[in-house]
Parts: sequence; structure tokens; C-alpha cells
Amino acid sequence: MSTRRRLIFFTTADPRTDPGPAGQAFHFATVAARTGLDAEVRLAGDAVRLARPDGVAATPAGKALRDRALAAGAPYLVSL
Repeated sequence: MSTRRRLIFFTTADPRTDPGPAGQAFHFATVAARTGLDAEVRLAGDAVRLARPDGVAATPAGKALRDRALAAGAPYLVSL
């Protein structure tokens, strides 16, 4: 019997000053989930600011991150 495993993409970077690491975590989780793997984005430290309305940089990269984080029906789990 095989055990299903989950890929966890962990980020701690502050999305107000550098949305890149969190954006990459969401991107990697999306790709993994679309290939049939269980995936999770785990936010810790300053990255939990992503859960706040004002927690993301007001830049194009920040907006893209916010859109990805709030996507309805995302195929992965997000945890704090």
C-alpha cells in the first residue's frame, strides 16, 4: 500500500516588501496540483501578512500575488 504525500511550499518573506517568494510558492503549488500531486502553501513569519487586505505591496507583482492567493477553487491548501 502506498502513502500519498504532500508537497509543502513554505515561505516567510514579507509580501509588502518582496512578493516574489510567496508568488513562487503559489506558482509551484499550482503546477504540482495540476500534475495530480497534493500541494500546500504554508505561510509563516512575515508572510502571514498576505492574509490581511493591506498585507501585499501595491505593485503589479503584489496584485498578481493577491489574485493568486484569493483564487476561488485553488487546487491546493493554504495554511498559516
